[in-house]
Amino acid sequence: MPALPVHPRTGLRAVGLRRDGRPIWPVLGGSGDGGPPAPAATDPTSPAPAAPPSPPAAPPAPAPAGPTAEQLADAQRQATEATEQRDQLQAALDAIQRAINPDAGPAAADPVQLAAAVADRDRQLADQGEQLRAARVELAAHQAATDAGARPDRLLNSRAFAATLAKLDPDGDQFADQLSAAITAAVDADPDLYRAALVRPARSGGEFRGSPQTTPQPATLADAIAAQFSG
Repeated sequence: MPALPVHPRTGLRAVGLRRDGRPIWPVLGGSGDGGPPAPAATDPTSPAPAAPPSPPAAPPAPAPAGPTAEQLADAQRQATEATEQRDQLQAALDAIQRAINPDAGPAAADPVQLAAAVADRDRQLADQGEQLRAARVELAAHQAATDAGARPDRLLNSRAFAATLAKLDPDGDQFADQLSAAITAAVDADPDLYRAALVRPARSGGEFRGSPQTTPQPATLADAIAAQFSG
């Protein structure tokens, strides 16, 4: 058998010759017949591929910084102000309680009851203020109607005139002008009802009937004695 040729590139010797004399070159991993190479067997003792390395862990979050000295001082100042405001409010509530109910003790200073008492006192003061305002307006209307030659008694008994007076502010700058205009309007609307009747002046002095008769006075003591005995 002739010597088998050597492949000029791979340097491998042919494994045989074909019938036509062509060499059969070896194929790594192949069966030698020129067919497709068989898959390489896996070595059971080969180690498994290493797992990919895990990503590095995130650095730990920094610990929160504590309050600064300035923040602590500001918090202390706010706490002190809140305490002072609370004490001032309590003192004001105590003063109101003593003003409303002087005989009540410290235990009676309930905020809810105190608020109700203050609201009731405010209503009473408002009612008294309205009554005082109405009295001032009526007194001014009575005087103004008298000066204007109107009848104040009939004007003050008129609902329409009373409704007009309820709108007037006795402390306002235009109060006198508004009151005068209201009286004039009422009198002009019904002069027979609201205009005062003219009163004729009374006759001064008594009726003159001549000079009075007088008794002559004695000039001397002798005349007086003579008049005494003669009478």
